[in-house]
Amino acid sequence: MINNIKTFTLFVRPDDRSKEIANNFRNLFARLSKKPIIESDDGDLIIAIGGDGTFLDAVSTAKFNQSKVFAGVNTGTLGFLQNISPEEFCSFIEFYSDKKEITTRKLFLPTITVKLDNNETHSFYAVNEVVVEGLHGHKISFSEYINDELYQNVSANSVCVACSTGDTAFSMNSGGSIDFSEHFQLVRTLVVPIQNAAYERFISNPVICPHFNFKMDTTNGSEMLVDGRLQDFSGKIYEVDVSLYGAKYIHKLELGTYSKVATVRSKILGYN
Repeated sequence: MINNIKTFTLFVRPDDRSKEIANNFRNLFARLSKKPIIESDDGDLIIAIGGDGTFLDAVSTAKFNQSKVFAGVNTGTLGFLQNISPEEFCSFIEFYSDKKEITTRKLFLPTITVKLDNNETHSFYAVNEVVVEGLHGHKISFSEYINDELYQNVSANSVCVACSTGDTAFSMNSGGSIDFSEHFQLVRTLVVPIQNAAYERFISNPVICPHFNFKMDTTNGSEMLVDGRLQDFSGKIYEVDVSLYGAKYIHKLELGTYSKVATVRSKILGYN
């Protein structure tokens, strides 16, 4: 995309190491940048310095703005979304400060629509995942629809729908898939107890498709987390719809050619 970056914002995790790295970046930027780019509270380029949670907070705070470019500097552990190390600051600054075009990758954000039993409706976007789980350790029961067609009735501890950016870590840790197809897909994973009753027969394998709908049994109640943040509702969750049809996206800055295979190999297995 065309490089129209004129301002930048640093979104920094509040720990000493991340703050120090942010100050180092400011100092290097003032020395190395080949064109004037001003630090602002509402920058064209938003740089999250911290872990993946910091990146998710930065995107949410910026209201998933499609006109902005997002970048991540990893000061945490794995950092799937934080693809720039502090040692790469110099090449990073030179990369975007004087080029007419920059390399970005689109992160698609599914639309999440939640209906409550009091007739309220709420809408969200997610970068990583949406999780619905039972209250106080109770199981949840729901009917699962795939592309508007009834798939099965489920009794489980929780259900996770991971976006393309979140299927690697969250879904995999709960026994789900890693999708290398690079298709426009969501990955649904169930966390289920041992199935030993005939009325609890259902397929717990991960499912990949672009649209899921869950009609919930409100008897025990449930709670929902979007990108790890617990949502506060005034009523019980009656229906959850997660869809990539008409999805939004954000631009993520890349220093080179992005490879999900290389990211998984490096972040999980620990070698390049």
